[in-house]
Amino acid sequence: MSPEQVVTAFCAALNDKGIDASLRYLAEGCVYQNMPFPPVHGPQGVKDTLDGFFKITGPVRIETLTQASAGDYVFNERLDHFAPPGGKPFGLPVAGAFKVQGEKITEWRDYFCMRQFAAGTGLDI
Repeated sequence: MSPEQVVTAFCAALNDKGIDASLRYLAEGCVYQNMPFPPVHGPQGVKDTLDGFFKITGPVRIETLTQASAGDYVFNERLDHFAPPGGKPFGLPVAGAFKVQGEKITEWRDYFCMRQFAAGTGLDI
């Protein structure tokens, strides 16, 4: 698979089958970072982070608007849709940056507006 196909498959797995199914696309030493939070490492770090995140937001449904790649790098513009428990559903604009090597994601960074996240979740950040 090309780097772009790996990222597309990763997002589809996260949408359709959840966190555990998506982990197969992550390299053992991968780095994941929701900017501006500190990075986490490895599939277990990603799982723990997403489990905690989804307790607040509900599971994600990723809508990729645009995706482009250059070599090992894949960039996508997305709407990440959430339905927080006890809250109103919302879409969060996200820019994702991925590095893929050997059909595994080695780096994943997501950039989004904290104000939009706070408004969607009702958290006072």
